[in-house]
Amino acid sequence: MKTLDNVKPDSGGFLFISQEKFPEPFAQDVDGTEADIMAVVQKTPNQSIFAEKSGPPAWKQLPAWFQVSENDRIIYPDAERNFAERMNATTLSLNSSHASLVSHPNEIAQLILNATKANTK
Repeated sequence: MKTLDNVKPDSGGFLFISQEKFPEPFAQDVDGTEADIMAVVQKTPNQSIFAEKSGPPAWKQLPAWFQVSENDRIIYPDAERNFAERMNATTLSLNSSHASLVSHPNEIAQLILNATKANTK
């Protein structure tokens, strides 16, 4: 399945994943009911963000933490690993979908707590 085939812009240019197809590319390891709710309430980016310029990246001056979703079908895991390596980030790799915050909440919370503790030193 091509994930992008299920992404469609609305009249305002916001990119939505088809609600019917949402769980398979985005949340395949999430409980079906939760994935259905996520599909209905998804907060999506506007397609214009792909042309926006950003300022200097914070990771060039600050420590970074990154979580790689090994079964991500939205962003390739190899790309995620490349991002983390480029940032010299402390990295957590999880056997998860793109929705790792939902499927692995304890691990994600611990990663965030570890980052906050490291930044207070």
